Amino acid sequence: MVAASALQGMNAQTRKKLVQLACVAAWSDMDLAESEREVVMGLAMEMALDEDDLDEVKTWLKRPPPEFDPYDIPTAHRTEFVAAFRKVIEADGRIDPEESEAIQLICQLVGGC
Repeated sequence: MVAASALQGMNAQTRKKLVQLACVAAWSDMDLAESEREVVMGLAMEMALDEDDLDEVKTWLKRPPPEFDPYDIPTAHRTEFVAAFRKVIEADGRIDPEESEAIQLICQLVGGC
């Protein structure tokens, strides 16, 4: 999902933020599908998060993650963050109005679309 070169350019905090945004995407319609959970966990593994961060991601899949400020997305990685967001909201095969609104908002705020 995320190019290996992009991963190499991300520090651990940025990789965790990307997964946090993916969790925000999963919760955007307040209905977490199993396919969304699987995509988020796959992304967490791809991001090579440590065990503590993986545990935190599992918690975020049980209840929404803390507030996420889209302006915290590093400019150099906006495309990867938006791609991860889209991948999660498309995982269950449908895009609900809340999800559509969320992706439009992210795109308006940070670009990368």
